Amino acid sequence: MENKRVGIISAISAYVLWGTLSIFWELLNSVPAMDTLAYRVVFSIVTIAIVLTIQRNWSLLWQETLQLIHHRKIYYIILSSFLIAINWFIYIYMVTHHQATEASLGYYIMPLMNVAVAVIILHEKLFRFQVVALLLVIIGVLLLTYLTGSLPVNTLLMAASFCFYGLIKKQIPLPATISLALETICVAPIAIIYLWLSPYTLTQNGSFVTTLLLSSGVITVIPLILFAIANKNTDFITLGFMQYLNPTIQLLMAIFVLHEHFQIHQAIIFLFIWSGILVFVIGSIHQYKHTKLY
Repeated sequence: MENKRVGIISAISAYVLWGTLSIFWELLNSVPAMDTLAYRVVFSIVTIAIVLTIQRNWSLLWQETLQLIHHRKIYYIILSSFLIAINWFIYIYMVTHHQATEASLGYYIMPLMNVAVAVIILHEKLFRFQVVALLLVIIGVLLLTYLTGSLPVNTLLMAASFCFYGLIKKQIPLPATISLALETICVAPIAIIYLWLSPYTLTQNGSFVTTLLLSSGVITVIPLILFAIANKNTDFITLGFMQYLNPTIQLLMAIFVLHEHFQIHQAIIFLFIWSGILVFVIGSIHQYKHTKLY
């Protein structure tokens, strides 16, 4: 019972932090999105290095790296590192360009996109409730395309990049800090070269922005560690239900804190998305209970 309580508290903390991070990135709107991403990668490595030192896990990092190279799975890490970097960049770009509402939509779509990918790539069975949920989401996306006159490319790319990132992560289950360390190490050379060539400097916009950039590694690593604790101590169905805290908080932040307009066509689209999620969650709970009985 104590472990479950720790897991639930950790999950809520992780999702609340992820949900409110849109405010953090919005405060960095004076910094080019690519520069913000590069600093996030570099300072994430610094933060992870401190965590690995405290945990005394440097030897584990080395052993896992050798194992990945030996079994030729290091390519999965390289691919996942680029996918998460793409996800980070799109999210930072959208939030700093007044598209936080659309960004939250991407994280609502993502769990159902996981289902579609599992069916297409992993050939998993598609249950009736999943079909209904997917159809409602597809209708929502088509409506968004029709009403705005353009396909929501950034929203779909953000959801897809994280979806395929998760798919790859299933092939190489690693501790959260080890995984993030390897992923950031893979993209760090590109980030460092970019910052070396970029005309933007760390202290260009004053001490406040500089402090935010310096802390970008900490705010990246902390929720991941909390989520790793939650994943270890919380059952799948509870964690699956709680994941919608993140985009819900993001949406609320976009409307009430960042003061983005929530227009009638967006409300209609979200209604379809939320209906799909409701069907998905109720169906998942029913399926989980049925599986436990048998």
